[in-house]
Amino acid sequence: MRDDLPPLACLRAFAAVAQHGSFTKAAAQLHVTQSAVSHQVQALEQFWGLRLFLRDTRSVTLSDNGRALLPVVRDCFARVRDTAQRLRTEEAVGPLRVSLLQSFAVRWLLPRLADFRDRHPGIEVWLATSSDLVNFEREDVDVAIRLGPGRYPGLHATPLLAEEAFPICSPSYLRTMPHPRTPADLLGLPLIQVIAEARGLGWADWFDAAGLADARLPDGPHVSDSALAIQAALDGQGVALGRTALVADDLVAGRLRQLFDVVCRSGSGYHFLCREGRQDSPKIAAFRSWLSEKAEETRRRP
Repeated sequence: MRDDLPPLACLRAFAAVAQHGSFTKAAAQLHVTQSAVSHQVQALEQFWGLRLFLRDTRSVTLSDNGRALLPVVRDCFARVRDTAQRLRTEEAVGPLRVSLLQSFAVRWLLPRLADFRDRHPGIEVWLATSSDLVNFEREDVDVAIRLGPGRYPGLHATPLLAEEAFPICSPSYLRTMPHPRTPADLLGLPLIQVIAEARGLGWADWFDAAGLADARLPDGPHVSDSALAIQAALDGQGVALGRTALVADDLVAGRLRQLFDVVCRSGSGYHFLCREGRQDSPKIAAFRSWLSEKAEETRRRP
């Protein structure tokens, strides 16, 4: 007897014939031909080398082997059906677990999340911040938002916002310091720097875009992520390098000012990620559609 399992279609044909005692009725239930059912049952008998039915010209009855196998097959189908139903229920009512960068969570997503809750009161969103590459097989995560070039093998990726960087500061800071007239003037001001900015643009990239490739950065506050850098700029501690996605609200509200029209672009951006094939499941599709809508609103802002 072989150790591996037979095709599922053969097991379904076996269970249907056992239920009806007829190849014709089994074929009608399975929406296939009588010949197909007969061949599937024969293939199952040959697969295991067991006779499962006793056949004569008028009836089909289970053999001793068939009677022993039938409850096992029915139990297997019932467990698969019940497990699938449980998973569908959990998918419908369980939380949506989102992994994302802390800066993106604090500066962009959280101020907008109440709108998603208003539209989808039945979907509970759980946020967890991380800058590591997400592993959907090992982590309890439904979707992720990451900053990168958009190449994520094996995952569905929806682009949200491009990465654009430019100098920002608070209006109050400009009132206390000499107003910079050229990009080179920034080298005489405290520049808020992000320590080991992961996969993102830094001051050196912006000065390069401004034509100052060999600029030596002055001293200034050093922080661990972009959200802290923006907060330091809001507090008047210097000039930070802002990203459109993270400072759009503050620019529109007048809490921050953009210095110069030079915008540095890396070709990377923020992307919505999930396992391939899961992007159309109800909770994930709702969140993905809402994110895309809000990202479009951000892009259209002046």
